[in-house]
Amino acid sequence: MPAALPVPPLRAATAIALLALSASPAVAQEIDEARCAANKAAGTITFLTSFGYAASPGILDVVAARELGYFEALCLDVEMQPGSTNTQLVSAGRAQIAGIGGASDTLVARDNGAEIIGIATYGNVGAIEIITMADSGIETLADFTGKIVGYKGAVAPQFSAMFLDNGVEPTGIEWVSVGYDPSILPGGQVQGLGAYKSNEPRVLEEQGHTIREWDPDAFGIHTTFNTQVANAQFAADHPTAVEDFLRASFHALDWIEAEDANLDTALDWAAALSPAGYDIPRSKRRFRKEMALITESQPEGTGIGWQSVAQWTPEAEMLQRFGLVTETPDIASAMTPAFVDAIRGDDGALIWP
Repeated sequence: MPAALPVPPLRAATAIALLALSASPAVAQEIDEARCAANKAAGTITFLTSFGYAASPGILDVVAARELGYFEALCLDVEMQPGSTNTQLVSAGRAQIAGIGGASDTLVARDNGAEIIGIATYGNVGAIEIITMADSGIETLADFTGKIVGYKGAVAPQFSAMFLDNGVEPTGIEWVSVGYDPSILPGGQVQGLGAYKSNEPRVLEEQGHTIREWDPDAFGIHTTFNTQVANAQFAADHPTAVEDFLRASFHALDWIEAEDANLDTALDWAAALSPAGYDIPRSKRRFRKEMALITESQPEGTGIGWQSVAQWTPEAEMLQRFGLVTETPDIASAMTPAFVDAIRGDDGALIWP
């Protein structure tokens, strides 16, 4: 695990003006020459998004940081790509930083041998749930037995834990891999659907459907969401680059949140990057919902990105209790608060030059 390193002063007599940011609220930014050199030595940082260019914190702020010139202002060369097998690619060094679901995903990936480390966690509450139609006849978790439930990628460990912790064997459910069209739920192809709280439930409600939401948090399964991970060796070798990647991202998130028009601009940038159609109004609602989940769950005195061993412990215990990992998770080596601690003050406020 990379040790916490002192942050070189970002304002110094030897500081150099790097960039006039015409799109940014700031006119110019400065960075210490030594830190600039250290960041440039990291080379190109390939960042993999957790899901396309979706309007999610952890994605949209990285898009904005690049467009606003914040990465360049901190001497970082950042390339963005829509992610796929993020933990494998980061572990192999084909990408340096990526977004994944949360602490559980990090711990499971490491249990499978991935050489990654959690560097920031955005949300301190789960962002996923299972949804059913209100008139489906599913009234309790036990009623899911024998039903078809769709999932994306893999069955989320918090879903398995939610059922197991309430006396329901998840192997009695017919799990099927599905795409991202929620119409399969009212269409009857599935009786339950794994969903993001900010997306599929809201889409179906907009279409006039009445749904029921089965939130693992409501059943005692407390998790996190939107964890940024880095290649473990890269993070150890280039700590200032990791710190300043996060610094630029969080600064862009503050910029997005400052004015509604800024969110509109950021969404336009994301839409331009997306090869598929991009629903701006729906994406705006998604971003606002996820930001609400993040801010409402943020521990007092901390800033977005904060993480700790205590924060990750419930998920580690959940994974171990239900046999979802082969070994007891070593949280202290799976994540580090050092990078976020280096860029935020004692009150959680971001330190920006």
